[in-house]
Amino acid sequence: MLTDNTELRLEIEKIKKKMDTHSKNIEVVFQYLDELLEKKEKPNVRKQIGYTIPKIKNNSTAK
Repeated sequence: MLTDNTELRLEIEKIKKKMDTHSKNIEVVFQYLDELLEKKEKPNVRKQIGYTIPKIKNNSTAK
């Protein structure tokens, strides 16, 4: 019975360690999600690039 008890304790300790690492991983995931939400709230204003077509003036005398 004593060996069963120590085996049970060892298994419980293993489970505790796994739970600790899982909870830490979950915290990291939520931190990343928070960072992504902050980036989404602050969109980068980008300067438009490319060519622009100059506007042609309408001359009524050219007809």
